[in-house]
Amino acid sequence: MSFRFLFAMAAAKLSRAVIRLFGRDGSCTPGIIAIRLCPDFLRHLKMPDKVICITGTNGKTTTSNLVAGIVRDLGYTVTNNSLGSNVQGGVATALLADSTLTGKPKKQVAVLEVDERSSLLVYKYITPDFLVCNNIMRDSLKRNAHTDFIAYILGSALSEKTHVILNADDFICSSLFPKCLSRTYFGISADRPDSDRISSRDIVYCPDCGTRLHAEYVRFDHIGRIYCPGCLKKSPEPDYCVTEIDASRDVFKIRHGGEEREYKLVNSNIVNLYNFCGAVAVLTEAGFDPDKVCAAFNAQKIVKSRYDFIEAGKLSITTQLAKGQNPVACARAFSYIASLPKKNKCVLVMTDDKHDNTNNSESVCWIYDTDFSALRDDSISEIIFAGKRCRDQRLRAVIAGVDPRKIRINDDLFEGAKMIDTDKYSDIYVLHDPYILSETGMIKNYLIERGKANED
Repeated sequence: MSFRFLFAMAAAKLSRAVIRLFGRDGSCTPGIIAIRLCPDFLRHLKMPDKVICITGTNGKTTTSNLVAGIVRDLGYTVTNNSLGSNVQGGVATALLADSTLTGKPKKQVAVLEVDERSSLLVYKYITPDFLVCNNIMRDSLKRNAHTDFIAYILGSALSEKTHVILNADDFICSSLFPKCLSRTYFGISADRPDSDRISSRDIVYCPDCGTRLHAEYVRFDHIGRIYCPGCLKKSPEPDYCVTEIDASRDVFKIRHGGEEREYKLVNSNIVNLYNFCGAVAVLTEAGFDPDKVCAAFNAQKIVKSRYDFIEAGKLSITTQLAKGQNPVACARAFSYIASLPKKNKCVLVMTDDKHDNTNNSESVCWIYDTDFSALRDDSISEIIFAGKRCRDQRLRAVIAGVDPRKIRINDDLFEGAKMIDTDKYSDIYVLHDPYILSETGMIKNYLIERGKANED
């Protein structure tokens, strides 16, 4: 055990204690301190009995929190970076917080959300027993826009000893990690759509032979069942498959190994159904009892920073994450709201990336790369774009065919919220960026007070 590591551990733990003394989480800072003092800090940490990592473009936090919550409910102690970042410093902070001064683990299982770009810095020192990859899609134009680049990073970083759990319905994701022989796939066969058009620019031609790809069906982007008519490469069959979705009973079924189990439908968004199936797959493959996993699943909820639903008086208020600079995530949020059966909806869109606006020059290209067409739906009566880029968002919506008469804008997030007519609209949807959680919380409280006041 090197003196440098011990010194770094002591300094990091001290910094964490001081930060917590001031009522802050310090989600990343202690880990950054440790790595600066000892660059290979992660190498010296001893890992818990099981290490499960979650990665992919969208759904990392939801899946990670779901897996960690179920493992805790099954009676195990868990290290998880749910309060911290998913980059190297955040992973280091979570692990050192649950380690002794000499680097021995205090918890039985580690469930770690790991950013794709950070893979080279994390998996260089940590070999996960299991890794879930939810999907690979274009993300921020400045970081993760090129899916081939992200696939290369992931493939270069991970050890062939890791058991990978991959989305069978994502043609890019399912082809990852060819060196890993322990492979499990998950997917959805229920409610197959009619569309067979691959709308994504992330993958158009077969990566093996260059032939233009075709699809049996596509749910969105390139998610679906895809095949190459040239070399006959096709989407793999899922080992864990969602076979039925019953929104009326709030349940869905997963088939594995000839057995079918029913689970609580925590959220009906198709993106989250993939997250749920991936979570069940990794927990089962990691050796947890499938029946106990099923029972524990029914007690889980999506973390409120990702999705929340509140009723206040006559108001139904839904807050949902819609990542700024992530075209697919925003488009899926629009589509989900449009698909809900309620009528006369009011949608407040707050997807400006506050963090990006603060630290460097913002790129608005992602707004024009996002599909706004779902906002044309007749069930959506009013759309309010709030934030500094509200004019770009209004223009993009009009280009997509949204009636400009139902669009309003405001440069200020809170003033935008005040524009909602709570006498006219009872179903309100707030789409927000992950960097404005505090502002979203205040707006949510404001709408709750409005709802209660209207009732009085």
